[in-house]
Amino acid sequence: MKQLQLSVFSETGRLRQVVVHRPGPEVDLMVPAMMEKLLFDDILYGEAARREHDQFRGVLARVAEEVLDVQDLFAEALAQPGVQAAFIRDLRRLIALDPEVCGLLEGMGPAQVAAAVIGGLPWDDMPAHTHWQRDFEYRLRPIPNLLFMRDPASVIGDGYSVNSMATWAREREPLILSVVLAHHPRLAHHQEDDKWFDQVGPLVRGEIRAPVSLEGGDILVLSPKVLAVGCSERSSADAIHLLAESLRAHRAADEGSFDWLAMVLMPKKRSAMHLDTIFTRTSEGECLVYPPYFLEGSPELLNVTLIDLRHAELRMGTRPGLLRTLAGLGIELEPIFCGGRDPILQQREQWTDGANAFCLAPGVITSYGRNIATAEALDRAGYRVLPAAKVLGDPELDLLDGGKYLIQLEAGELSRARGGPRCMTMPLARA
Repeated sequence: MKQLQLSVFSETGRLRQVVVHRPGPEVDLMVPAMMEKLLFDDILYGEAARREHDQFRGVLARVAEEVLDVQDLFAEALAQPGVQAAFIRDLRRLIALDPEVCGLLEGMGPAQVAAAVIGGLPWDDMPAHTHWQRDFEYRLRPIPNLLFMRDPASVIGDGYSVNSMATWAREREPLILSVVLAHHPRLAHHQEDDKWFDQVGPLVRGEIRAPVSLEGGDILVLSPKVLAVGCSERSSADAIHLLAESLRAHRAADEGSFDWLAMVLMPKKRSAMHLDTIFTRTSEGECLVYPPYFLEGSPELLNVTLIDLRHAELRMGTRPGLLRTLAGLGIELEPIFCGGRDPILQQREQWTDGANAFCLAPGVITSYGRNIATAEALDRAGYRVLPAAKVLGDPELDLLDGGKYLIQLEAGELSRARGGPRCMTMPLARA
């Protein structure tokens, strides 16, 4: 079994290995009474969402060497000696799991445990456990947000962070990823020193009581020397400082690590829940942005706290605007506007993840087909706009021929879940 080497030093390098999660029974079990608690604005039609996700995976596979599903990786990690028992103990501590449910899980095989922990376990006699006018209960609730693989863990350079989620609905996901990253046979060669950030381990061991939140949608690796991290409604300044200190300490021991962390000070609102909902890289010299937050002179221009990691202690100062800050670090980016030039379309298409593109290779990106004005802006910037069905139906099309491509995904259901293509991916390695 070939080992997986973690290596993400850019947002645009050719995709090698990437982790996703095909929406399963967990989205089918979500009822309207659960939507707000589980961070959804609507319930999804599971069969359509799976068809759209399969198309998305097919597009990824046109460039990536491997497209892996986290549920498969989780089951394979649980199959290693002692891992399943340890995971169930940690899960019980993390979410105060009922002893009866622990017993059920202990009697299952690894694939069954993975399916139950992700997909949920209804009661055999649901009416007796359901308060129809107030709440909806499961023996083990589903975790439909695992569709958004970007958030619970992140590969940063040649290391990783086990992130700490801001909301109760997603608290289980980082524990799943910690098991995968520590115990999967293809990843177990990584050492504890390869972990930049982890609040889940200390939490289940009782070493901390209130973890600070950091989510992967706020973490962008812009170069081998520069990270951008959003200080958002989902990622706290304290967590970002912990990550920065970890990176600084590693840099002191190994000159090959990051020099700068640009903390983007974001509004605390749902429409901009993560940095990658308003800013993504599309090529070496271009980025897709929600204009009001990045244009010079805009009253909504976001400030940046630039953290210098090159010294014995963190040094920081505030700068106006991410694009100007990055230019000062040698990263010159031409912004392409989500929603084009129309301020109404900018707001509408940012809401439907028009700024959340995912890069498969330099200048080769995917986005939702519904964001027409954004596609037109990319077309004007020289991107050849193609529907995903056309790409998958043309085996002769070479997406790595040096041209620029926008591959438009069918996403009538997926887009209702409030996350775009970058949200649905966790790259393990890029070229």
